[in-house]
Amino acid sequence: MSGFDEALYWTLVDVANGFLTGTMIGGYYAIISIGLALTFGVMRLVNLAHGDMLIVAAYLASVILGVIPISPFASLIVVAPLMFGLGYLLQRFLLNRVSVQAMEAKGLPPSFGLMSPILVTFGLGIFVAHGLLELFSSDARQIRNSLAFTAIRLSEDLNISLLRLIFFAIAVAILVALQIFLRRTHVGRAIRAASDDVQVAPLMGISTAHVYGVALGISLAVAGTAGVMIGMLRSFQPFDGPQFLLIAFGVVIIGGLGSILGSLVGGILLGITQVLAGTYFGPSAQLVAGYMLILLVLAFRPQGLFAR
Repeated sequence: MSGFDEALYWTLVDVANGFLTGTMIGGYYAIISIGLALTFGVMRLVNLAHGDMLIVAAYLASVILGVIPISPFASLIVVAPLMFGLGYLLQRFLLNRVSVQAMEAKGLPPSFGLMSPILVTFGLGIFVAHGLLELFSSDARQIRNSLAFTAIRLSEDLNISLLRLIFFAIAVAILVALQIFLRRTHVGRAIRAASDDVQVAPLMGISTAHVYGVALGISLAVAGTAGVMIGMLRSFQPFDGPQFLLIAFGVVIIGGLGSILGSLVGGILLGITQVLAGTYFGPSAQLVAGYMLILLVLAFRPQGLFAR
């Protein structure tokens, strides 16, 4: 093999590895952001505590696995329902009280209902982070698993992380399940109706308070799944939530506000961009490349790729 052919070969290998690894990371990013996209699409709610809820789920899984010696994936049987219940209660007894409808009922301008939930979730995130600090200290934790160092060998120079491949499959499964739920079930159609017209939905017998509670519950259940995955991939601490919130915002901006499918596509694009930038320009370029992609989307298609 000549020098030119060898250079071309390794360039193609780097690009192929970048696309494969970036796609797998994109599935992980998608699970982090799907819940944020759902809450905005249904309730127009920008949940600034979303990242902190991921860390709550990671700590929940850590506690469960410390008591019961089971697989980290099996811990989702407990973590996901607990996070769903937490989301439902937060929406019913906290966020519904500061919604646009609640503000209008009190005779306040709608702008109060737009800003109040954002401020409430911001304060909730601070409360959660400091609560975790008091309960678990600032020591980093990680959910140990044997899959973190296992790879699938596709060829002599191409490998895929088994753990990231599983995460990608879970992301696709969640996406399909959510689409079926929203289109085929009574509660799912009620959620879509409330999203389309919150004024008319109650006239059709739909309890928007209940529907919104279910929507945030689903959002945090998916976030709970992402939290367990975060713990399996890396160490985590009480104040790590904001960095995952930024990832979720980036993915949602690229894919489109409120688009669940856009979360997957946006996550894949962001993952591929970061991996290729890191391959050719060094690890420090990953963050810059991600922000550049977000800026390009905002410049040429500010509504996102799949916005409805």
